[in-house]
Amino acid sequence: MLIQTTVSPGRRVGILGVNLKLRISTITRRGVEMRLVLEGAGAETAKPDPALIKAVARAHKWFDDLLNGRARSLGDIAKTEGVSDRYISHLLPLAFLAPDIVEAILAGGQPVELTAETLTKCIDLPLDWTEQKAMLSFD
Repeated sequence: MLIQTTVSPGRRVGILGVNLKLRISTITRRGVEMRLVLEGAGAETAKPDPALIKAVARAHKWFDDLLNGRARSLGDIAKTEGVSDRYISHLLPLAFLAPDIVEAILAGGQPVELTAETLTKCIDLPLDWTEQKAMLSFD
């Protein structure tokens, strides 16, 4: 059974005789969508982000292609993949993410605000894994 209701911050809502009060911690922008972050244990469930996983996987593949000589340049990869070399250069640093960050992303345990778009905009992504965790809120 699906029950829908409109909830205003700080307002009590009665559903089937049960009073419910939601305490909203934050409203976070996540790419083009907004997400409510509710307080309390279990409020956020882990959901793998397919776009984020794809971006990290592509970065690893492309770096491996360069390392093993299957591609001679970003331009070669861009031509093969049908994307711009600028796009390749934005994604390639993701090949250097800390292994536990990659594991968290695969399990859906990344911070709510971390998307493929926000991650690729991290122009100065540090190579030091501890600094990466702090910068990307994985601590």
